[in-house]
Amino acid sequence: MENKRILIYSQAFAPDHSGIPIYASDFAFYCAEKGHDVDVITGFPFYPQWKKRPEDKGKLFATDVINNVTIHRGYLYVPSNPSTFGRILHELSLAFFALINSCRVKRPDVIVVFTTPVIIGVLAAFMNLFWRRKLVINVQDFQVEAAHSLGMMSDSPVLKATEALEVWSYNQADYVSSISDSMLDLLRHRKQLPAEKVLSWPNWNHSDDSTTERPPAGLFRKKYGFSPDTKLIGYAGNIGKKQGLDVMLDAALAFAGTPNLHFLIIGEGADLERLKEYAAAKSIPNVTFMPFLNPAEYLTFLADVDAVFIAQVKVAFDIYFPSKLLGIMAMEQLLIINADADSELYKTTKKHDLALVSDYGDMDTLRRQIGLVLADDPIVDRHKTAAGQFVRQFRRDVVLSRILSTLTETPVALPSLKEATL
Repeated sequence: MENKRILIYSQAFAPDHSGIPIYASDFAFYCAEKGHDVDVITGFPFYPQWKKRPEDKGKLFATDVINNVTIHRGYLYVPSNPSTFGRILHELSLAFFALINSCRVKRPDVIVVFTTPVIIGVLAAFMNLFWRRKLVINVQDFQVEAAHSLGMMSDSPVLKATEALEVWSYNQADYVSSISDSMLDLLRHRKQLPAEKVLSWPNWNHSDDSTTERPPAGLFRKKYGFSPDTKLIGYAGNIGKKQGLDVMLDAALAFAGTPNLHFLIIGEGADLERLKEYAAAKSIPNVTFMPFLNPAEYLTFLADVDAVFIAQVKVAFDIYFPSKLLGIMAMEQLLIINADADSELYKTTKKHDLALVSDYGDMDTLRRQIGLVLADDPIVDRHKTAAGQFVRQFRRDVVLSRILSTLTETPVALPSLKEATL
C-alpha cells in the first residue's frame, strides 16, 4: 500500500477521551502505525467536561505530535453552560480557526471528517473544492435530527440552513459513512444519497490488542469505598436528555430497601443537574453521582461493577448507537439495556442475546432483570459470553484495515451490525 497523506478533521481529539474523540484519535493513530503521514485539524482539549485545560486558555494555535500524528489545534470558544447560543458560538469558533489551519497544512491525498458538528464537514467539503481529493464524512451523530428529536430549535431558520449545508457537504463527499444500519438507512432515504456513496463504518474495539490492560478486580471498589459484597449497577458517559437516566433513578428507588445494592451515575452533561434534583426530591438513598473517569479509571469501573446500565429514550429518528457499547462487550461485562423497542440498540442486543433488554420505561421487566443480577442467575454469564463472542468481528484491525483499504485503494465492503453474527 502506497503511503498517503491523510488529513482528519474532528471537533475534539486526544487527550479528550469520550465519544467521538476516541474514534477520531484511534483512527489517526492506526493510519500512522501503517506508515501514512497524518495531520489532524481540531480544537484544544475540552471534552467531555466542556472545560479547557488551564495551560490552553488564551492560546489561538498550537501544534503537537502524539503517536506520530501531527495535530493542528485552533482556538475554541467553550461555554461554561453549553446552551443553544453557546454551542453556535462554539462551532463558529471551531470552523473559523480550523479554516486557518486548513490553509497551513500540505495538500492531502485523503480527507476524513468525524462529525458532529455539521459545520466541520462543510468546511472540509469547501476546502476540497480546491484540493480535489478523496473526501469521506464519517457521521457519528446526526446533529439536525437530534435537534428535532429533542425539541431544540425545531423548524428554525438556523436549523434549516444547517440541514441544507449538511446535505451539500454530503453531496460533495466521495463517501458518507455511519456506524449503524438505521443511520445508514437515514443517509439513503432522508438524505437521499445514492447507495454507492453510503459506506458502513462501524465503530470498533481493542479486543485484538495485546496491550489492552484489564485491571485486577477491586481497585474501583477500594478507591470509592464499596465493599466486595455490594452489587454495583452503573452508568458512565454523557448525561443528556437522550440517555433517559430518569429510569435508572426510578429503578434505584424501587430497590431503596434492598441491602448491598448501589447505583452509580458517572459523567457530566446537560441533564445532570436535573437528575440530581430529581434524586434529591425523591430522597433516593442508594445512588451516587460521580464526575467523569479518566480512561484508566473507567477500566477499573468496568472490572468492578456487576452490570453496566444503558438507557435510550424514544426519539423521532433512530440516530443513536452508544459508542461505548462495543468496549463494554469486549470486557465481557453484563449490560442492562432499557431502550425504545424500535431502536437499533434494542433490536441488536435483543436479537443476539447480548444483554438483559427491556423497552424504555418498562419498570416491571427492569425490576425482574435487576433481581437476576442480585441472584447471580446463570443467564448473566450467558449474556456476558455472547457479548464477548459477538464483538470479536468488530476488532480494531478488522474494521480499520478494511476502511483504510477503501480510502486508499479498492473499496471493500464492511460488515454492518445487521449482518453481524455470533
